Amino acid sequence: MVSRRYLRSGKTLALAAVVLAVLWSNPQVLPVNKPSWMPRFGEPGPPTDRQQPQEPLPRNLTLHLLPHSHSDIGWNLSFEGYYHASVRQVLRRASAELWADRARRFTWGDLAFLDMWMDDEGDTANNVLAGADAVLTWRQVLKELMRRGQWEVVGGTYVSPDEGLTTWWAHNTIVDAGHRTLAAQLNATTRVGWQIDNFGHHNTVPHVLSNAGYSWLVLGRMAYRDLYDFASKSTLQFEWRSSEHEGTQGLRTHFLAEHYGLPSTAFDFDYTNVCDEDVLLGELQQLARRHVRQYPAHGHVLVMMGDDFRFVRAARAFGCLDRLISASRQHENWRDMKLQYSTMSEYLNSVQPHLDAHAMRVHGGDFYPYQDKPIEQYWSGILGSRPYLKWLVRDTEQIVQHVEALVAMQRMRGTRAAWSTLEQHLEFCRKQVAIGYHHDAITGTCTDDAFADYVERLRTAARVALRIGHIALQPVDDAEQQISSAYNSDQHIGSAYNTATRDVDNAARDWLEVAPAQCTDSACVGAAVVVTNTLLAAQDVVVRLHVHSGSAVLVDEAGVAVQPVHVQVVDNMYSVEFMVSVPALGARGVVVGNRTQYANAPMLRDQIIAAPQIEQASLRAELHQGGVHVRLRSERNGVVRIESGGRVVRHQMRSYFTNPYVQSSGAYVMHSFNLMYSIVFWIFGGMLAGGLALAWLVHVGTGHILWLRHVRVPYSPIGAKGTTTAGSVVAAVIGSVCGAISVFYAAQKVSVNRLDDWTRGHGVFLLAAPVFCAAYVVGGALRWRKRRVCACVVSAVLGVFLALALGRAWQSRAMTPRRLQFTVENSDVCSTARAQVTEGTSVEFRLCADTPYLLQLSTLVHAPNNREIIARLQHGQGRALELFDGASMRRRRASIWTPVPGTFYPAPLLARLGELSVHVRQPVGVSSLSAGMLDVLVHRSMTANDFRGLKRPLTDTHPARATLFVDLRPDADPVTVNNRVNTPPLAFVLPPHASISPHSALHSAAPHLSLVGIRAESDSVDMRLLAHRSTEISMHELLRNTAGAARIHGDWSLCNTSAVQRTESQASHVHLRSGEQALFHLKIDSDHSS
Repeated sequence: MVSRRYLRSGKTLALAAVVLAVLWSNPQVLPVNKPSWMPRFGEPGPPTDRQQPQEPLPRNLTLHLLPHSHSDIGWNLSFEGYYHASVRQVLRRASAELWADRARRFTWGDLAFLDMWMDDEGDTANNVLAGADAVLTWRQVLKELMRRGQWEVVGGTYVSPDEGLTTWWAHNTIVDAGHRTLAAQLNATTRVGWQIDNFGHHNTVPHVLSNAGYSWLVLGRMAYRDLYDFASKSTLQFEWRSSEHEGTQGLRTHFLAEHYGLPSTAFDFDYTNVCDEDVLLGELQQLARRHVRQYPAHGHVLVMMGDDFRFVRAARAFGCLDRLISASRQHENWRDMKLQYSTMSEYLNSVQPHLDAHAMRVHGGDFYPYQDKPIEQYWSGILGSRPYLKWLVRDTEQIVQHVEALVAMQRMRGTRAAWSTLEQHLEFCRKQVAIGYHHDAITGTCTDDAFADYVERLRTAARVALRIGHIALQPVDDAEQQISSAYNSDQHIGSAYNTATRDVDNAARDWLEVAPAQCTDSACVGAAVVVTNTLLAAQDVVVRLHVHSGSAVLVDEAGVAVQPVHVQVVDNMYSVEFMVSVPALGARGVVVGNRTQYANAPMLRDQIIAAPQIEQASLRAELHQGGVHVRLRSERNGVVRIESGGRVVRHQMRSYFTNPYVQSSGAYVMHSFNLMYSIVFWIFGGMLAGGLALAWLVHVGTGHILWLRHVRVPYSPIGAKGTTTAGSVVAAVIGSVCGAISVFYAAQKVSVNRLDDWTRGHGVFLLAAPVFCAAYVVGGALRWRKRRVCACVVSAVLGVFLALALGRAWQSRAMTPRRLQFTVENSDVCSTARAQVTEGTSVEFRLCADTPYLLQLSTLVHAPNNREIIARLQHGQGRALELFDGASMRRRRASIWTPVPGTFYPAPLLARLGELSVHVRQPVGVSSLSAGMLDVLVHRSMTANDFRGLKRPLTDTHPARATLFVDLRPDADPVTVNNRVNTPPLAFVLPPHASISPHSALHSAAPHLSLVGIRAESDSVDMRLLAHRSTEISMHELLRNTAGAARIHGDWSLCNTSAVQRTESQASHVHLRSGEQALFHLKIDSDHSS
């Protein structure tokens, strides 16, 4: 029997437990975010919860029905797959229904589909409308609907990109391409931004859009805590201002209180033909009650009437909506309310007078990370899904960005070329890069078919852009034919390449090739290798070249022999590597000729360098290049100690295990071990409490514990005779230590298969029985009383919680427990140390001659299923994590209570932690779990679905290479270095008579400026410049061959059609603040061009 003493004392414990549960379950009580593994008994749900108390609606309330269809540019189907499956029908049928009734409205925000439709059917007769209208083309129909105000195109960007993973150049280019497309296809523009499905929102967006002529922005996804905060204060309409850009304009922002979808499934007319007016009007009133208190009191409610790929059955949808509007005018409950069709602009114009008269909330931050639900539902998985696609988007972007500048540079020199043809095809390339940045592409949240379509589009864009660069440097008469061949061929163009490319799928893309038709041992007519640089500072670069002749020679523009740094014979070809210094915004060339032409130049076969000696595998390695020395030493658990110039950085490959049976990670959501371990730890805590309680109960009743009656513990503060306070403290210490040890043991020592079994309830006896027995034995041997038992149990559970929060670095595991073995290959080009981490993962440490101050850490990963692979770097005690997107550095820091997935942020270009600067050529996710520790998410593959819309799990078997550039100089300017890393030169093989004289479009280098978009016209060039520090510039003194320069104000997009009035001012001397961007219009001086 249980003693009364135990029952009485249990009241205190129960009361304490209730108080703790109430405190920890209500996030409004504590000033910190609650750990994800805490129970959520009283957690307030998102403010869109439909179980709200009934409140009377205000009088004179207007509900604006906004018919729309959200169409992703590839997701479960490919871009063209969606167009033919549904989008084409939506566009045709919605247009026809609007034409039939002028009161109807429709809003469209996916410009890439509109572009495809206009190219496909824009100039064909509709043959759908009645009477004489049937001969109107679809373009004429759409233009007329827009003129009437029935059809509105919002967004204005070519696609809706992922805001965190997109670079500054890409943000601007996506806006440019969208504005030009809208102007070219429909002679229209827009001032309303539309980002309703993006996975978090970055404060770069208001800065870009406000300076591109936008006045409003509509957003659709906000972390549920942020949404609760904004909605509870009725501030879901606010002014969003970028805090990182000095002097930036704010952008009025409307945030959707609920998903952009339909109010309920009863309105889903694509799948139901039921139109119950009373039920639907009641649903709208319920929605109005939810919304009126979340927005300013202006008497207008926006009702999103659409969803993904809806309005295929537009006639049914508009027919029912017409009936609802008509019924609302006679309905008793709608006497003081009005229901009407509206476009987004009509709704915003309705609320504008109220907002003008009242101060709006100003928000200066952003909305990252995105968490749509409580308990670890962070969408951080998008930062590591499909890394090959992320790399390919950036590689193609670098090529297209370079070629657009090359075309403009050649236009300024007055080179003869078919500029309109080149610009037309270059616009195609920009659009493919924009599609690659769509929020379901760059994030990897797409099916295998859509992934393959994205890859093919990007590879085609790269081929076409390289061919355009070829023709810009050496004009030809059949430019159109040559460019068309690049569209139709899936073969890499060997006569041009990106000097930074390292493609795991096609090694041929990593080299330039002089074709056999140009040079063989029997005949070598020669070729010109031209290297171009679009950075506003000079660059040294190593060019990799295949030549089919050993008798060929390399000389510069003066006929002086060029000394290769490496020559080898591979597969009957001479693989040559040489270094060239290229002037700022300029080009430089090298001639591949024969000995007859250049008698004093040595032939390639006489310069063959022995293959680099590969050192035997060892635990140590040394790399030397350009006076820089790096020492590598292997340590336990795959840790590599990197030492150079007194600085020490540690590198380690680690992984997170995700359980596919317990809220598994998927394409979108990343879960840390907390959710899986919580089951283990609750079992641990329960068994510990049970064992100690049983030992105490038996002890209370009998004075000893069954068969432990002969065990005697001498006088000790932890025994029965110790002082009450000291004994309780020691018991609490023992409990907390046990809790912390259990966390470490489960996270680092228990096999993954065993954890998997325990979290599913299989074999849990192996965990529960030992803990229960140990607690029973210890509690009985020490003869603890109830206070010490309670202290031990509570502190053990507390120790588990604190260890999970403070020991987040434990939650990932080293990919190997052993020390890595290095094989070292030293050459005059690069010194490389390689090591195999696991069967599917290897790492390279490289120092190269063109950037000896950057240590390249390259990881080739085949991710095993249900793993998230990270590269961990440790250096110093830096705590301030800063990320660079191409324009500004943004500081990030997560609370210690934030679970691991919530600490990852997008890093498009650069991550800096204290003195540790890490540059990337592909977007990644980064996290800092403790001082001096930087985790980079490089790959992930899942077998389970997180049910965020993707029909199949994201099981990614495609190998990927992630390269991190670690700056070995603590005092280097990270922005300047990053511009060098992410603006690599291109190299082209041209006919032997091509000009190879070095030239530059600049009078002097401008390393603190970046070229963020340039477009050549017939007699002018529009150029966008970004200042990385405060600077004074004179465009005439900066650029050659210009007859005049003007700065454009009001809209910096590269499009002649603007939604706002543009003005010009003379740009003889312009002062740009740090982070400021400006658009310039330059007249070409034809008299001085060459």
